Amino acid sequence: MRDLQAVFAFVEKHRRRRQSNKVLHGHPSPVHWLEQDLPMDEVLQARQRSSRQIRKRVNLYVGTPYCLPTDPDRCGFCLFPSEIYTGHRQLDEYLGYLEREGDMFRDHFAGTELASIYFGGGTSNLYKADQYPRLMDVVRGVFEIPPHIEVTLEGIPQTFSHDKLLGMKQSGMNRISMGVQQLDNELIKASGRKQTAEQVFRTLESCDAIRLPASVDLIFGWPNQTLATMVRDLEAVAATGVTHITHYELNVAGRTDFSRNRRGELPTTEDNLEMYRVGKAVLESCGYTQVTPYDFERRDGALASSYLYEELFRQPFQQDEHGPIGFDAWGWGYAGISFFFGTPQSPGWAFMNQVRIEEYFSRIRNGQFPVMRGFHYSPVDLRLHLLFQELQGMSVDREAYRKRFGIDVVDEHRVVWAAFEDLGWVEVSRDRVTLTGDGVFYLPLLQTALAHDRCEQMRRKQASTSVAVPVLPLVASPVGAGSLV
Repeated sequence: MRDLQAVFAFVEKHRRRRQSNKVLHGHPSPVHWLEQDLPMDEVLQARQRSSRQIRKRVNLYVGTPYCLPTDPDRCGFCLFPSEIYTGHRQLDEYLGYLEREGDMFRDHFAGTELASIYFGGGTSNLYKADQYPRLMDVVRGVFEIPPHIEVTLEGIPQTFSHDKLLGMKQSGMNRISMGVQQLDNELIKASGRKQTAEQVFRTLESCDAIRLPASVDLIFGWPNQTLATMVRDLEAVAATGVTHITHYELNVAGRTDFSRNRRGELPTTEDNLEMYRVGKAVLESCGYTQVTPYDFERRDGALASSYLYEELFRQPFQQDEHGPIGFDAWGWGYAGISFFFGTPQSPGWAFMNQVRIEEYFSRIRNGQFPVMRGFHYSPVDLRLHLLFQELQGMSVDREAYRKRFGIDVVDEHRVVWAAFEDLGWVEVSRDRVTLTGDGVFYLPLLQTALAHDRCEQMRRKQASTSVAVPVLPLVASPVGAGSLV
């Protein structure tokens, strides 16, 4: 959008609509990832060429497909692909396929250093205590795991136990991410989950007892949730001393039960804005510092966690004492997403693995990479993707952007920045562009405005070539809760 009034009209049209996927808004949406039968040899060779131009490390995501059955299905709100868990035979079989997929990539990753590891899902704490060493051994079959690397496993409260947590720690996992969503027993019932608040606190007590850092996810904007119940949950979790709390807005979309059957029970978008404001104030009063629109950290926590996996996703190109360094992401397993970034001149690829477990298995049995579809970045798409990710940290370094791309990020999107600055949601200084006030809450709206012209161009191209845009499920995410939108 090149006209200031057009940006204002866009904001006015969309600001009161539910902004989906506030946590993981990326560019472009997977509905534009239309390249099937990806030339994986070309993709892997391109990554090797870029690795010779800039040092690369790998942010590793290992997915688990299975979730406990719920009524309504998929916890009532989850858009992410998963398979119904029926027993440990599934997990044993799946680990074998993970090993076989690893065999396909081993030579490609030879000598590559890991930056972090994240075991996500599905529900990755469904394994038995004695299976976590095997899960780590699957990784060791492809990579050498450096000492002191951050290794995170996510799960849900009712499938943690003290013995499992001990098994995780003994196997080398050193951070737990727990998807709590709600503490109120009546509210959580809406999701069909069987968890209780007691299970949440018992898990955190076990983590504290064995010195295993943990983080907790909570959702606001839930059906029938009030400010009072939200504040009560936040204060109760903060009182445990947990180092990291992710507090994000419910994503209401697709054919989920919450979207189709509970919209009348949802807080309004204005209520959600107030929940964001109050939630931020409560967490800050409890000693937490906001580090993204939805992440809050205690710097003085007894069990500190670097939250490195998520941070590297937000800044996949950095500078250290040895010069430039890049962080690719490999999504290993069912529904995994990978980002093999190149250079501004040769931007690289993103691709996703199969989201149907039998197709994932079939591809591997046939000696094929289990890739479903992908996207070949253009220079403008790479800039937008990296801008989206850096904005999750609530500011953009103008000089770093200029050095990387030869373009001033303010000049590139001057009209959009000017409109959002006029609204009081952005502050532009000589060195940075910073989100301010309610602009943090409205970040997805800002991102959509920044990418508007490029997305329209992509839609026109797809329409002119008669390419059907599929309705894709979301896939295993950088945050471990879902995927890019």
